[in-house]
Amino acid sequence: MNTCSIAYDQTASVSEVESFAHDLRNPLAAIHVSAEMLVRSSLSGPHVHRLARNMYCASVRIRELLDQCLDRGRGADRRFEVVDLGDVVASAVERIAVSAEFQSVGISLDVAVGLLVSMDRPRMIRVLVNLLVNALEAMPQGGTIHISTVSGRRSVLLRVRDTGPGISPEIRDRLFQPLATSGKTHGVGLGLAFSRQVAIDHGGEIWAESPRRGACFVVRLPRIIASRRAASCGRPSLENATDRRRGEE
Repeated sequence: MNTCSIAYDQTASVSEVESFAHDLRNPLAAIHVSAEMLVRSSLSGPHVHRLARNMYCASVRIRELLDQCLDRGRGADRRFEVVDLGDVVASAVERIAVSAEFQSVGISLDVAVGLLVSMDRPRMIRVLVNLLVNALEAMPQGGTIHISTVSGRRSVLLRVRDTGPGISPEIRDRLFQPLATSGKTHGVGLGLAFSRQVAIDHGGEIWAESPRRGACFVVRLPRIIASRRAASCGRPSLENATDRRRGEE
């Protein structure tokens, strides 16, 4: 744990550290058990495939947990760049594509082209991966994830919706607080808190909606509007978005 700033954060409680260690132990145990079965048993092709799936999904989860943890210590070391939001979505989907295929989860995209946003690209990718991993964990027997964008004059809304059981009422009011989890096998409860902070750092916000089926998370980010003059010079102009979620639909 000495590589993780959470152990040294004066505001971090013992429960946070214990929860993180517990969460890390779960995917490690999955890898250990699967590897042991592969070594000691003569298994059929389908069984080997299932164990390989478990090991892969567990390794992806470990990487995301460590990324969240290490990000706490990077502080002001942020690099913002102008990127197409569609490229960021594609990068996040690529990270979880194999896990989604293993779980028979389909991913549909309705993301507009050319939505420019100034962002810390690696952190924003982790936000989307967090939302996608949460959706996958909610649908172990298969389902669908739908990712869409709605473009307003100054902001863009990015929605990640799944067909799982939805958000538990017992944690809805504290959904974005650290350690808020309900029934998640691998959930440390830091992912949504991290995602909220990243959205705020980008001048945006994140919230949950209640569709008839499943869960839906919405990230609002300020757009970069390329004015005619700036476009003629090859430079996009940044308009600081102060719009709230109303009127952006």
